[in-house]
Amino acid sequence: MRKTVMLTLVLIVSAVCLPAQDAAKTSGKASDLETIEGCLRRSAGQYTLIDDTNTIHHLVGGAKLLTHHIGHEVEITGKPGTRTLDTTPAGAASGAVVQATIEVKSVKHIADTCKAVGN
Repeated sequence: MRKTVMLTLVLIVSAVCLPAQDAAKTSGKASDLETIEGCLRRSAGQYTLIDDTNTIHHLVGGAKLLTHHIGHEVEITGKPGTRTLDTTPAGAASGAVVQATIEVKSVKHIADTCKAVGN
């Protein structure tokens, strides 16, 4: 009888804890996002955002969201990440550089002109 009560309590506690862990995983996704504001630029098919400290943020994805805002002040929300770029000159030893990126999730229009230092 005593083992049955203990086993029942363990199962109840486990059942209560599992949904709480799932909720933490779901809510944690929003905290993975970063929001930055600056001037949206496009060069050689690549989008960048230059913030008011003149930091260049390399953007990936979201081309349909970004294309109408080139040269505008925008707020970008996205997931930070990295990409590896091949920097190997022809005939030389291979080289690569890792570049920080923001995977674009949303774009908010702030102004038709840029106020960032990197205009």
